[in-house]
This record gives sequence, structure tokens and C-alpha cells, in this order.
Amino acid sequence: MCGNFDIKPAYVCVAFFQRWEINELRAGITLSLIDNVEVVDMSLEDCIQFMERNPTCFLATVKGEKPHVRPMTVWLADNSGIYFYTSTIKPLASQLLKNSNVEIAFHQPGISSDPRKVLRIAGSIQPVEDMNIRKKLWDKFPWLNEIGTPAAATTIMVFRIPSGWFNFWTWENNVSPGPWVQFP
Repeated sequence: MCGNFDIKPAYVCVAFFQRWEINELRAGITLSLIDNVEVVDMSLEDCIQFMERNPTCFLATVKGEKPHVRPMTVWLADNSGIYFYTSTIKPLASQLLKNSNVEIAFHQPGISSDPRKVLRIAGSIQPVEDMNIRKKLWDKFPWLNEIGTPAAATTIMVFRIPSGWFNFWTWENNVSPGPWVQFP
């Protein structure tokens, strides 16, 4: 079963917003991700503009075998990556250092019956120690000066996703969300 549909060999099932191919084996049914190779007109610049209009996203991490999702705000997105910050006091920082594989989802709000568009980005996140990047963060959020200078505030950790894959989902492509496009 996939949702309320019976699955037959070689049919396509939509699960977790990705397309899966169903293969029947003697021992049962297996799911295989279908590689999408179609060319689409989506760019990293499209993603950056979408994130600038909708900077709040949901970041998914894993602690052990349990998923954790929390809202985050992208404070910088450019050709060098997608940037977040968090406190080292929170569990998020240690989760990201232990397992750097993440996925983020941005939602362009519509009315409740019309979800409009979702941008998903998957990649590996890494800590950023570049003082120029930290200074940009402090310039954007001056209240961080209450914690300390960019060099002295060791409880603030900056992360970025420098590369990965993105995908735009819309209601129109709901059953076939389209290919994942590599960036940068």
C-alpha cells in the first residue's frame, strides 16, 4: 500500500514528496528512488530569491535514529552557501557537528487550501569560522553585541550549506515534484 493505493510492480508511488519505483522481488516489494535527469529552468539564484522572500524554514536533523525538525531563519544566502546561526548551548549545534546531513524546507504561504510553493534543499552543513562572515551576522543583527563581539561570542555558532541539491514543489507538480538540481 502507498497511502490508500494498492501498489503493483513497476507502478510509481509518491512517498515523502519523492518519486519511488516499486520492484517486486521473491522476498517482497522494495522501493527504489528514481533518478530524475530532466533539465529544468531552476537556478540557485531562484532559490536565493525565494529564501530572501521567505527566510524562515524548517531544518531537519537526526539525533541517533530520531528525526528533529525546528524552524530556523536563513540570515544569508549567496553563491557561497546558505547560512544559519545557533547557540552552542542548544542541542542543535552538537547534532549538526555529529551528523552534518540536513534538509531544509521553505514555504511560500498561500491560503490554507492552496499551499503555493515549497523549496527543499538537501546537503551537508558545516561550521563557519570565517570572521568576515561572523561580522556580517553581527551587522545584520546588532543585538548580538549584547552577547559579545564576533570574536568573543563563542556561544554563537555559524553554519552553512555550501552545496547540495534543491527542488521546488508546487501544487501543479504534486505527484511528480520534479528533479533535484545540484548547486552551486
